[in-house]
Amino acid sequence: MSNRLLVPTFVLLWASGYVVGDLAIQAAGPLPLLAVRFTLGALVAAPLALHGGHWRGAPIGKLAVIGLLLQVTQFGGAYTGFSLGVPAGISALVMLGLSPLVATALSIAGGHERGDRRVWAGLIVGLIGVFIGLIPSLDDAQLGTGLLFTIAAMLGLAGGTVLQKRWTADVDPRVSAAVQSGTAATIFLPLALILGGRFEIGSKLILSTLWLGLGMSIGALIVLMTLIKRMDASRVGALLLLVPAVTAIASWPALGEALHPLTLVGMVVAAVGVGTVLRRQPEAARDPEAARDPAPALTGAASDTAKICPGQPSTSKVPIGSNP
Repeated sequence: MSNRLLVPTFVLLWASGYVVGDLAIQAAGPLPLLAVRFTLGALVAAPLALHGGHWRGAPIGKLAVIGLLLQVTQFGGAYTGFSLGVPAGISALVMLGLSPLVATALSIAGGHERGDRRVWAGLIVGLIGVFIGLIPSLDDAQLGTGLLFTIAAMLGLAGGTVLQKRWTADVDPRVSAAVQSGTAATIFLPLALILGGRFEIGSKLILSTLWLGLGMSIGALIVLMTLIKRMDASRVGALLLLVPAVTAIASWPALGEALHPLTLVGMVVAAVGVGTVLRRQPEAARDPEAARDPAPALTGAASDTAKICPGQPSTSKVPIGSNP
């Protein structure tokens, strides 16, 4: 699937997770809900990975660590925040407004990306747009302790995104989804059985759990890992800045939360910031040495052409760095 389809799919899936998660938490406590969500996700993801996934050489231990961050810390913190009164819009503001900045800072500090003014300017403009869009929700927000869990969730998302790019960018997404869901289920299921919690079985809980377990734990996770494989962590993080406004719009019919004109203004501002980051040239295009083929340099006009298949004669006359 091309990035043009993956990007809006990712934003819509991620936004739906906040809305459906808020609905589900109305019928179940965080621990039972997360235990069922990730157990269901693991039971579906494991056969998919075993049937067509590439397990050989997969760093299972590193995938489990990423699962602790991306699944256990992120969703454990977010759902606990929901249960303590943090609205879906505020959760999206904290997690998705701040995590791109944290992820980009971690990537640059680790030497995995080059920081430039366009990236930081775009991320800051996007964060301003997120804040503008959620101003109407701030007056009625019940924060307190729930905000601390939401911040922990944000750190899990940022750290997991960076490690996913650094450690497992080439791992089969089906294998990664299976290991991460299995890791989360191993944590949440025993805790739910020991500590218990509210679990009011009904149509709302069943439908929302199915979506969280299948659509989010498998579908959204695979889309996220595919984008991380294709893009820098800063560019993937920038896409998250679009999610809060989409979440606020979706919360209007689903959760009965009023839609304010500032939400639409914030969406436009956030989109400008995201567009600034996404228009940044890839590292290879900005660094001629990185884009150059390892074969001996050619002379004349041929030196400006890129080999499509290393080790094979060039069949393309497309200059390096040009658009296809």
